[in-house]
Formats: sequence, structure tokens, C-alpha cells
Amino acid sequence: MINTYLALIKREYWEHRGAFIKTPIIIGIVMIVLTIIGYITGLVLTNKSGANDLVAIGIWELSQLPPDQLVMFWEVQALSISSLYLTVLFFVLFFFLLGSLFDDRKDQSILFWKSLPISDNATVLSKLLTAMFLVPLIFVAVFLLLSFVLMLLFTIVLLFHGLNPIQLVWSPASLFSAAKLALTGVFVQMLWALPIYGWLIFSSSISKRRPFLFAVFVPAIVAFSWYWVNVLTFQFTNFNMFKLPLRYISNAMFPYTSDSLRSGGFHFGPNSFGNKDGSVIDTISLLKSSVFNGMGIIYGAIFAAIMVSLAIWLRRYRNTV
Repeated sequence: MINTYLALIKREYWEHRGAFIKTPIIIGIVMIVLTIIGYITGLVLTNKSGANDLVAIGIWELSQLPPDQLVMFWEVQALSISSLYLTVLFFVLFFFLLGSLFDDRKDQSILFWKSLPISDNATVLSKLLTAMFLVPLIFVAVFLLLSFVLMLLFTIVLLFHGLNPIQLVWSPASLFSAAKLALTGVFVQMLWALPIYGWLIFSSSISKRRPFLFAVFVPAIVAFSWYWVNVLTFQFTNFNMFKLPLRYISNAMFPYTSDSLRSGGFHFGPNSFGNKDGSVIDTISLLKSSVFNGMGIIYGAIFAAIMVSLAIWLRRYRNTV
């Protein structure tokens, strides 16, 4: 059984490795190039204007920060980069799951896969497991690699300006803390996105032509219909049909600002970095258990289970588009 799931997950990896591997790598390359261009641009503008070396001044001010603020500085970098990766991860998984069952029917490969001794349960669940575990771990690995490369670039710049990179980079910045931050974000995102994943798999299984239109417009039509029912009954302030799905979407796209972390006491904003121990990463990691506060996650998991079950049932009887 385990070998079957591993084989199916490997299949998903090889069929979608462009999105799973190339997307986070391209983001990393772009960020590295922009960092280098920004540094070179600062040097060129300084030489042309004849003004003081703004880059050198900025680096000198960084070197004057006390150790706790240096830790905060690097945590801001890790939090910003990992937030970008998690948002992109959400969209990658959105389109992966949207075509997960539809594409098999569209290219008729479903007939080949059904000829193998593989159950529909295993096929559908392998796609969900790929989205929940494999792809997020790939993104985390690339994020850590990017963090390491950026630390090397800062090391070169600091050596060029005659400063100590051990004191300013390698001591306050920690790849272990960055990994802990990213894994916490992935964990929170996975739980909030579970009902969305279930809905996308169901949309992919039931749609005959345009799974994207089905996945987006059906909830929108239901929500607006409910809104007009409230208008006709003079309940103009009832926006629950909009708030609930938007809550799951926003928490899945931006897990560090999710309700679960806010309920635990963390607020992402200008004052986020004023913790007693100086470590916002430790604060976020310790609050990951607060994701289970309230019933939102449980309701989402129940909804996801229903949608995935319906998708499995539909796959048994629908072989074409």
C-alpha cells in the first residue's frame, strides 16, 4: 500500500516537476539577481553623483546594531522571503489540483491508469498528499538554499567593505530558525487550505470543460445569491457567505497573518519584532498549536473529506470529458 502511494506521488512529481521545481528556483534566481543589481546600482549612482557612499553608510549602520536587533533584521528577511514563497506555493497548488483529475480525462490517460491495479482512492489521495507534503517540502528546501546563497552574498559584500561577516551574518542569522519558520508557515497553510484543496479536487473531477470556471464561479454565484436573499429580507449587513470562504483563502495565502496565529497572540505588523527574547521566529513556532483554537480547521477538514470522497466516487464513473 505504501509503495503504491509512493509510486503515485513520484508520478505526480515527474509530470509536474516544472511547476514544483522550476517555479521556486526561478523566484530564487530573480531575488538573487535583483539583490546584485540593487547593490551595483547603489555603487554606480554614488560614483556618478559624487555623494557619500550610501551603500557603505547603510552597511556601517547595520554593523552598529546591537545583537538582538541584528537577529530581528535577519528574521525580517526570512519572514519576507518565506511569505513570498508560501503565497506562490498556494497558487502552484491551486492550479495543480485544479487539473489533477480533469487532465487525465482530457488526454484519455485515465483509461491507462484504470487498467492498472490501482484504486481510485489511491489515485485521488496521492494527488492530495502531493499537494499537502511533497510540494511544500520542495519549496522549503529551495527557500533554505536561497537564504544560504543570500547570506554568502552578504558575506562577500561585508568582506569587501572590511567588516566581519561572522558577527553580522552567520552569528545572528540562522538557517535552522529559517527552516523552523518555513515549516511552521507550511503547517498553518496546509490546515487552512485543506477545504480549498478538497474543493479544487472535486471541481477537477466534476467539470467537463473548464474546471477553473466551475471552481471560482459556483461559490461566487452561491455567495451572491445568498446576499440577494438577505437584501430581499432586509438583512443588508449579513456578509457571512463572503467572509467564510475569504477567511480560508486569506489564511491559506498568508499563513503568518492567519487567524490561528493572531488568536495565539502574534500580530504581524510594525510591532511584531518587539518580543522579549527578540525572536519572532520562536514566537511563531511556539504558536503553531493555536491553529487548533476554534472550530474553523475542523469544519474545513470535514468539508475537505466530503469533497474528496465525492471526487473519488465521480472518478469511478467518469472516464472522459
